[in-house]
Amino acid sequence: MSTRKLFLQIIGLAYILWLLAGCGNTRTEPTTMPTPIPPPTTAATVPAKSGTITGRVHLMAPPTPHMVVYAVDQTTGLWAFTETDANDSEAPFSLVVPPGSYQVYAFMDNDGYTAYSQNGMSLTIVTVAANQTVSDIEVGPPGQSECGSMFGVPASPDGRFAAIAGPSDDCLASILTPAAGPTLPPTNPEASRIQFQPNATSWHTPGELAPNTSIRFVLSALKGQPMTVELTTEPNSGAGPSAIVYIWGADGQVYTPDLTTRWKGVLLTSQDYYIEVRSLSQQSINYTLLVAIPAVGSTPYVPVTLAVCQTLQEMATQAIPATFTLEASAPFIEPLTGETGQGCNLTATGTGRDFPEPGQVTAKLVSAFLGFTEQPAYQANGPTGAATAVTRDWALVLIRAEWVPAPEVQCPTDQPISACDIKPEQKLYTIQIQAAMK
Repeated sequence: MSTRKLFLQIIGLAYILWLLAGCGNTRTEPTTMPTPIPPPTTAATVPAKSGTITGRVHLMAPPTPHMVVYAVDQTTGLWAFTETDANDSEAPFSLVVPPGSYQVYAFMDNDGYTAYSQNGMSLTIVTVAANQTVSDIEVGPPGQSECGSMFGVPASPDGRFAAIAGPSDDCLASILTPAAGPTLPPTNPEASRIQFQPNATSWHTPGELAPNTSIRFVLSALKGQPMTVELTTEPNSGAGPSAIVYIWGADGQVYTPDLTTRWKGVLLTSQDYYIEVRSLSQQSINYTLLVAIPAVGSTPYVPVTLAVCQTLQEMATQAIPATFTLEASAPFIEPLTGETGQGCNLTATGTGRDFPEPGQVTAKLVSAFLGFTEQPAYQANGPTGAATAVTRDWALVLIRAEWVPAPEVQCPTDQPISACDIKPEQKLYTIQIQAAMK
């Protein structure tokens, strides 16, 4: 081999080695491929503009076990889920979802289930827009009847839980149709006749119902009169009503074909009207039935006399150490019938350091108003407020005590107010007493 040829071979080999070395210099540290970021475990693909569903999940009685909560859009197939830890009471949840219309339901590890239902028979749709938060969604167990659970739920979209069927249509029809209702004769002795007291526009009665039984009432009313019927029960099933009401006329016209505990409307004929309270519970329940019918062309409420209002002011001040300001005439609304007018108004304000819990405030005022009779139909109680009413002669006195958090308090929107750490001085109270007569 010639010297020139050997020299060229050496130059070529050096060039190849240089190229290989150069390629190696372009590499970074070890070529491990990056691990893909997994999709969110709490939602399907969520666009930039999304909404939020928050609420609480619970059983009929505490504690609440570990649960998996789903929000599923039956039209688009989009869905999201989250898991809640076991809780001694209710368990809060929050779901980020694309805009849409969702059914919200949850499964337990033991095949139990809950869902969001406002009528107790079907899942209620939750509509969420972009950048909107829909709160206070209460996901609870189905009510029970002789048909079993009053609603079922679809399978979970991830395949973890199977669908659970609700009651058959035939069984539902058998318990939701008042078969003897429209043909009930006006003089049927099984229907207790409702009699309003003189000059009264409402009537109520407490009672007790055994499981899956019913009771009927009848009253006479005139064409064109507005009527309100409201049923409350204890214990409450949480997800659906423990009892329902049916209303029909002697002419066979049914006014409440759907499952309901409250009805308000204008009567079409002067005749007898029947109201049936029917239990859907597997246990005995206590109920209160309210019927309100203001007189046709009834006069509006007017304030009680100034002397009576001042007497109420003195009694209230003795019961609750606070200054009640007096307004001789202010707008007045009867909460049960919606009738309006003017009434005397007494107002006191303060904080949780000045007043006990709202229910205790109203109880003290009721006890202080000597000669007045408390009316249970007006009673309401909750963690932030309480209300009731007393009557005497022609006077109706509405009593309300409530508080709101101070502006600086930041409470989670997905938790009940009772879970918020609020100091007594941060509870801003308003005590209101309204007195009117007709």
